[in-house]
Amino acid sequence: MGSTPRAFPVGEPNPPNEKHSVSVSLPTWESVVAWGRREQWLVDSLHTCYPRFGMHPSVRNLIDAVCTRLRTHEDVGCLIFPSVDASTRCITHLTTEHSDQVFHSVKFLPHPSAEKEFLRWAPFFVVLFPQTCRPSAMHFWKFFGDGIAGRHAEYCLEALPSLNSYAEDPGLETSALCRNHPTQDAQWVNSATAEKESIRESIARLATSDRPGYRPITGHDVLLYPTGMSAIAAVARALVPPAADRSEAVVYGWPYADTPGCVKESGYKRSTLLSLGSKQELDELESSLAAGRRIEALFCEVPSNPQLRTPDLPRIHALAAQYNFIVAVDDTLGTFVNIDILPYVDVIMTSLTKIFSGMCNVMGGSVVVNPQSSHYATIHSTLLGRHEDTYFPLDAMVMAQNAADFQSRVTRCNANALAIANLLAKHPSVAHVYYPSLVPSRQLYDQVRRRDGGYGYLLSIVFHKPETAVFFYDVLDICKGPSVGTNFSLAIPYSVLAHFHEQDWAESEGGVDKYMVRISVGLERKEDLIARVQDALTAATANT
Repeated sequence: MGSTPRAFPVGEPNPPNEKHSVSVSLPTWESVVAWGRREQWLVDSLHTCYPRFGMHPSVRNLIDAVCTRLRTHEDVGCLIFPSVDASTRCITHLTTEHSDQVFHSVKFLPHPSAEKEFLRWAPFFVVLFPQTCRPSAMHFWKFFGDGIAGRHAEYCLEALPSLNSYAEDPGLETSALCRNHPTQDAQWVNSATAEKESIRESIARLATSDRPGYRPITGHDVLLYPTGMSAIAAVARALVPPAADRSEAVVYGWPYADTPGCVKESGYKRSTLLSLGSKQELDELESSLAAGRRIEALFCEVPSNPQLRTPDLPRIHALAAQYNFIVAVDDTLGTFVNIDILPYVDVIMTSLTKIFSGMCNVMGGSVVVNPQSSHYATIHSTLLGRHEDTYFPLDAMVMAQNAADFQSRVTRCNANALAIANLLAKHPSVAHVYYPSLVPSRQLYDQVRRRDGGYGYLLSIVFHKPETAVFFYDVLDICKGPSVGTNFSLAIPYSVLAHFHEQDWAESEGGVDKYMVRISVGLERKEDLIARVQDALTAATANT
């Protein structure tokens, strides 16, 4: 079936030989369970990982070098951030969780005489913590997406000998080993400003509404972030109101696993998850608002991950106008190409890591502030006032290059995914297929679908028998591992990956079946994909 990517040995990058891959091969159900348990054999076999879920090898190398330089003890852990703001928030988080422990921050900075771009990108900020606090530290790393990126870590590792370290603890202050810092960096010009502007302009053009009377978005309305999660977190923090009576955020519908935690821990007095995303929950929200409840923001996804449900955006928009709250929507799965949600939302958040890039070799996130929102001035000025460009130039350059054919890739993935979804929906061993055109909320999706838009690249499957799901996953001849929106098809047992320690809760609260298989459908020949899925269905049915 050609040379298109398929399942690789456990621990290999997806795609193979990609140093900065953001997915890792987990080719069997057993391997995904082993990752959930952090079994040593599996951890030892990983050549890479999704950067928020662990440490990219390049980041690990920088951490090791920093710990050697600072002569830290083996019972001291280390995280590295590209901004002092992120490191400060990390220490605040750790102190809240472990008030009896001592944490240290260390700044690595070049000599002020260094060349401008070196001064801009060589500094980094270290948080040191007792290893007993590692779960809390990694929780912050995972939920907020602020950690240093792999390419940035490589740059800082090369710069390390010419950096001084500064800390409140004199024992952590060290002097540069040399002054031979680069006089210029030929890899990029002016922090890749042109590439970043190109990405913003592209997003502005694509996210602009098709509807009459909506003025175009400009690059000024778009902000870039190093990851999708850091974009969501930036919006969540920016929307926290000073008034305690309004300090509630609602997450409507069952979103990607880390979003509710990210919103909840962003500073609101109250955070509510309306997990079903149902009409009844909207009715109850409306009744409580009519009775005097006040909320500041409602977060949702269009469509949701992993159940591909679409919220009633026109109704949510009407409630927001009546009760003066902000609507913030993650459109990563819907894409700017397929859906036109601007008329109903104040803010759009997108993980550019996914199909905007497609190549699975770079992270990125964006925020679009709707210029016609009544909250525009407040949201935009707050975000801009706190925004720090930590998007590493080489990442921006890779992203800009990857995104050049974004629209055509989305269209092709739409067609492939629709064909696979329809094939699966007719199979007797399949109980449910979650895809925007096949779930009860299809009409709500169609309300926001662009004239030439499709139903997206992601689908999820629930089989009648759990053992069929396991066998199907094990024999399915496509790439397997975390992430979505890759140019190659990519599958994962979603609940096992995203809710390993809370699968019962995810099933009872959100209806996320423990044996759900999620497939991100790529650019392979449609006939090849259909044959692979059909072969896996046939084998799984025959053996279970």
